[in-house]
Amino acid sequence: MKLYLSADTDIEDVEIDYIEVKLATDETVTVDWDESDIAWEDNGFNARYKGVYFDEEYADGKLSSLHGMQIEYINLYTESDSNSDIVITDMIFEDEGEQYTPEHLLPYVISMEG
Repeated sequence: MKLYLSADTDIEDVEIDYIEVKLATDETVTVDWDESDIAWEDNGFNARYKGVYFDEEYADGKLSSLHGMQIEYINLYTESDSNSDIVITDMIFEDEGEQYTPEHLLPYVISMEG
């Protein structure tokens, strides 16, 4: 499984470390990945995360469990002291030629205050 994500932010060094989501099964899992490719632009970044897994198990073949998902928490890493928000504008999960976009969650705002 792959995750494509776009975010608007003026924090130049922010990275998404992992995402906790509640699946359609009501199970909360940590979405993490083996490899990330990030392309920075003036207003944010586009990222491709490859080798997506839920907790410690690869997510291949589990795309349907994301339908109706809710984001519980997004862990970020930055050395910046900025209080700017990060707005996730696009999120596409792709697995075996199928795609799922949790449009009910977008745009998703992460507040960096405090």
